[in-house]
Amino acid sequence: MAGTTGLRLGVEVGGTFTDWVLARDDRIEATGKVLSTPAQPERAVLAAVSDCGIAPAGIDAIVHGSTVVTNAVLEHKGARTCLLTTKGFRDVLMIQRQAKTRLFDLFYRQPEPLVSRDHIIEVDERMGPDGTVRRPLSDYSFVATVRQLVEAEGIQSVAICLLHAYANPAHELAVEQALAAALPGIAVTRSSEVIPEFREYERTSTCVISAYAKPVVDAYLRGLEEGLRARAFEGPLTIVQANGGTVPAHAIRRHAAKMILSGPAAGVVGATAVALEAGFPHVITFDMGGTSTDVCLVTGGRPGITREYKIAGLPLTVPMIDIATVGAGGGSIADVDRGGMLKVGPESAGADPGPAAYGKGGKAFTVTDANVLAGRIRPQAFFGGRLPLDVAAAEAALAALADRVGLPRDETLEGVLRLVNVTMAQAVRLVTIERGHDPRDYTIVAYGGSGPLHAAAVAADLGITRVLVPTNPGLVSAYGLLIADTRQDFSTTRVMSAARLTDDLVAGVFAELQAQAQQEFAAYGRPWADVRCRREMDMRYAGQAYEIAVPCDGLAAPAITRAFHEAHRARYGHAILDQEVEVVGYRVVASAPSPLRTIRPAPTRGRIPAARAAGYHARDELEPGATIAGPCVVEEATATTFVPDGWTVRADPSGNLILEAAPWTR
Repeated sequence: MAGTTGLRLGVEVGGTFTDWVLARDDRIEATGKVLSTPAQPERAVLAAVSDCGIAPAGIDAIVHGSTVVTNAVLEHKGARTCLLTTKGFRDVLMIQRQAKTRLFDLFYRQPEPLVSRDHIIEVDERMGPDGTVRRPLSDYSFVATVRQLVEAEGIQSVAICLLHAYANPAHELAVEQALAAALPGIAVTRSSEVIPEFREYERTSTCVISAYAKPVVDAYLRGLEEGLRARAFEGPLTIVQANGGTVPAHAIRRHAAKMILSGPAAGVVGATAVALEAGFPHVITFDMGGTSTDVCLVTGGRPGITREYKIAGLPLTVPMIDIATVGAGGGSIADVDRGGMLKVGPESAGADPGPAAYGKGGKAFTVTDANVLAGRIRPQAFFGGRLPLDVAAAEAALAALADRVGLPRDETLEGVLRLVNVTMAQAVRLVTIERGHDPRDYTIVAYGGSGPLHAAAVAADLGITRVLVPTNPGLVSAYGLLIADTRQDFSTTRVMSAARLTDDLVAGVFAELQAQAQQEFAAYGRPWADVRCRREMDMRYAGQAYEIAVPCDGLAAPAITRAFHEAHRARYGHAILDQEVEVVGYRVVASAPSPLRTIRPAPTRGRIPAARAAGYHARDELEPGATIAGPCVVEEATATTFVPDGWTVRADPSGNLILEAAPWTR
């Protein structure tokens, strides 16, 4: 019977490998990796369940992170969706914003919406920004139109986004109920449930993305749950959201868009926990996997949170860890661009066929192949010795690339490694320098299967002098799944002058949001006594277009305005004390802690072969405090760490590797 063993399994699906970590109560029991199955990702999850060595009936809960939503949107493989919107607002998705993301591109085109114009239906109603009904909803002819689209166009999902529904969701609720009664099999998504906040285009786009992904998520989770039940697993399946918190699978079905960047968010959670335990509160997380690299700025032990994200050029306004992603990973393909120049990525060989060295029929030369031929990955030691590499196939792929680019073999090899490092360094600049932070004040935390191979070189490009490599770096995202708190954000828009704030007004709004939180966590099965609530208010100077989140726990109304001035000064370097301040919205961030609070990794499966050449070291043989000078390679089953010339490496008391640049290289 589930719920008695204390065992929880975290499974994170990556582009090349699917990682798993098994924990009992507050300690790690076992870890491992299996190859991903991109065409049917649930197969890799079930393989991980089998690989962990525990009968599924003996596992209390499974925590999961996946890129299924990200891939569905990026590859335009979501459900056929229609949109119901207020009469007169049919073209919101087409008009978008006037901002041009590429100023000097004469051929710039706005991103294509996920819903075509002929699948957008107007509803004759009108709600005011204060929540009053301006035009009642009395015409339900939209139901017949949706039925016609379902029958003729194969519509599978409906997004409902009516004007000012954040202020009063009554009309959206009525539309949803009418559709449920007439078309019981159709998936329906309401904006007032997904994002009860203002800004019409962003709210509509977010609602449509969630509706577009909802049937995909439902089908994926249904298949996964059926596979788990067939194996006698009886516990709950929990999903990590973009904000780094977990919710039960039934909750993520209602908020499919919040599953964007699920795995990378878990990685940031795990890397932050490792860094804090090692004594580094200011870090840049650096997750290089098989298909991409994700970086995030963590200040004071808290990752940045954004509500201004774009996927495929489309705005997605849900709380999410502020991650910058570039198409640079171990499987990134090196090729020649139209101008005859060498390029690396964003195309990836993925898990199938994978890099040429995998020996699975891949012909393209990848970053992993480059590391093999550069001597940074020993063929017999890759993946803990479980996946011997084909050096001859990698050499053949390099020779073909060198012929196309017209460079000698060694220059082509060095160019591939240099280009991928430059691409990743630019991602770090995006989250640091371009946002007013000096990267030299931070430590890079390198993880993912390829992160420790490249982190020191990327750090050197940026003037960063320290890199931390956790134990089992290829499994940090899976660790993060089990460390992540159960979390959900509850928000509302209430635009008003801050001068009108009173303690009773503020307390009343937060009480409403906290009541929503209490109801939601009861549905999660989490006792309210375990839940912590953090209060924030979105504020701005009158006339500004964007606001900033101001923590306001325990603050009286006048102090909230002062806190905004200080927050503005910290963010932008100045405050305008005599300028009118506006309150835009209120937010309660509710979270309940995971049983696992710190990472004490168990050895992963697979041993590095004992025979070593000079310059290669087994990680589990490094004594804490001992220092080794580069260039050298430190091997373990889930990743390989490269220490360049001019750098040293040592193991700290917790088993982390600390790479540091020599003073003369700084």
